[in-house]
Amino acid sequence: MRRGFSVIKQYMRKRFLQTGAVLGIFMGILVCAGLYAQAPPWPPPKPPIPRQEAKKPRPKQQDWFSGAQKRLESLNGITAPAAENADYKSLLGRSAELIDQAKSSKDNQFQFGRLLLAANAMMDAADRVLMAQKSGNNPEENDSRAADFVLRGCYFRVRQADYFAGISGDKKSGQYVKLASSLYQQARSAFDAKEYGRARLLGDASTSVVFALERMAQAAAPDQRIFK
Repeated sequence: MRRGFSVIKQYMRKRFLQTGAVLGIFMGILVCAGLYAQAPPWPPPKPPIPRQEAKKPRPKQQDWFSGAQKRLESLNGITAPAAENADYKSLLGRSAELIDQAKSSKDNQFQFGRLLLAANAMMDAADRVLMAQKSGNNPEENDSRAADFVLRGCYFRVRQADYFAGISGDKKSGQYVKLASSLYQQARSAFDAKEYGRARLLGDASTSVVFALERMAQAAAPDQRIFK
């Protein structure tokens, strides 16, 4: 009998201790949750400090002018047979004239800038003409899609050349309207002969000539702030 009471007592004590332990853990969790709810929120992270980019100084007028002169000297210094091309020489001659015109209009910053842009565009065209003369059968250059894309845009640019030449009032502009058209026709012939690299370069040259005519037209406008 005593042994039975002893077993029951031990069982009750064990169960009580287990229940107490569970209740203690549960109460501890509730206390921690309450303390966490009352704690102040964590401070938000600070935004990253923006990196200060160094401001590049605007190129000076004289630097731009000197750059155009040096480029012209470099192109004139080429003695390869391809440089004897009549179109190449004509484009460099016109570039020199535009640089001289820009020099005499330094007081008008807009006109000065547009004339130098026109001179550089003529040199771009001369550079492409020279490259086209040297162009071979390099497979990397013979991309028909690239040539087709250039010639499609060139076609419409050539049609604008007369308009720009009329606005510029320059007596020599008509000569370069014809040159732009001639370069386009040369590009078309090269494309038909499957010389796609040469076609692309000549198309680029034609487009650059029209770009130069456009900048000359802008330089001749009386006042760019007036739109009629």
